[in-house]
Amino acid sequence: MKAIVVDVPYRTIYISSAFAKRAFTHGTEEYRQLMSARADFPDFRLETRVFKTNTKQDRHRGLTYNFMRDYISAHEKDDKDSVLAVFEEMVGISKGHSLSKRYPTIKAWFLKRYPKYAEFGMTEEELTKWHAKQEDAAKNAAPENSAPPAESKVIKMHEASESEEDLAPAANA
Repeated sequence: MKAIVVDVPYRTIYISSAFAKRAFTHGTEEYRQLMSARADFPDFRLETRVFKTNTKQDRHRGLTYNFMRDYISAHEKDDKDSVLAVFEEMVGISKGHSLSKRYPTIKAWFLKRYPKYAEFGMTEEELTKWHAKQEDAAKNAAPENSAPPAESKVIKMHEASESEEDLAPAANA
């Protein structure tokens, strides 16, 4: 997007916030560009564009692999070594996958295992929504490491029996 956008129908000149910082310093190139636009459109109002951010997005700034290791070490009582081994195995496996799936997968595992970390700083309303979202995800997810049901059907390939041949429609009928 350009630094200056002139919207003629709304009689407005839009500038980005980064451009505005430089344009409000006298003598800069951005200042000259803005003054030129103001001279061309003197009765237009000036607005700084505001970018919408997704406030509902789940962010955990600072949740790095090293932080996760430290957190696991500090909060696991009995099986710290086994949980760290699982974590390291996941990190190792993730290196064979695309960058866009590595961290989010491990982060989801971490937040599922340590819900107190994920809940920190949430309001009661946010906690209720978050727990409902987690319950829905658990209901929709297949159970891990579950064996197939005992009554699963086994499909056998076999040749047609005589009785099946008798039931088939006759070609000369």
